[in-house]
Amino acid sequence: MFPDGTSRVTIDRSSGPVYIDRGMGSYVFDVDGRRFLDLNCNFMTLIHGHAFAPVVEAITTQLHRGSCFANPTESEIELAELLCARIPRLDRVRFVNTGTEAVLFAIKAARAFTGRSKIAKLEGAYHGAYDWAEVSLAANPDNWGDPAAPNSTPSYRGAPGGVLDDVVVLSFNDVTGVRQLLSLHAPQLAAVLLDPMPSLTASQISIATLT
Repeated sequence: MFPDGTSRVTIDRSSGPVYIDRGMGSYVFDVDGRRFLDLNCNFMTLIHGHAFAPVVEAITTQLHRGSCFANPTESEIELAELLCARIPRLDRVRFVNTGTEAVLFAIKAARAFTGRSKIAKLEGAYHGAYDWAEVSLAANPDNWGDPAAPNSTPSYRGAPGGVLDDVVVLSFNDVTGVRQLLSLHAPQLAAVLLDPMPSLTASQISIATLT
């Protein structure tokens, strides 16, 4: 069974995991019948809330036509065109299953395009469960080093040392220091990972109890 009672590591366990039975709108209901205001909405993927009628109807219609296919479909082309039309400077799209996969492929593409191996990222920023993206995710005062040039620290025991060597760690909100580090490592950098909305840490509560 699940090692800690769940199959997802990025959820709150302050007094034990809350098992959800159903969701409706902005609320979720646990297996004990308690109601919660969902401030997470599956890490912001459910922008319409839970069980939004038009979404349910669209999914039901599609399920009658088939759930997924190994070949391309017209609907994915339509969605890609919509995204490119709405987002400035976006002219190509690749769909993946998770954010981790998106970052993984972006790093690989940047390395292939530039011929360089290093990446840069902000200390403490979460970009998915990919070795290079996880560097210095949970640094602490005992190992984070000089704020002007933070150490590359592993996120788990046994992380390959070569991974740490290929990640330049930047201090959050230190514009001067970031510019200096990027200038210093520019000849080796393939990409800089940035998130306009950095992920909350696992210790922060994502659901507020109402009743």
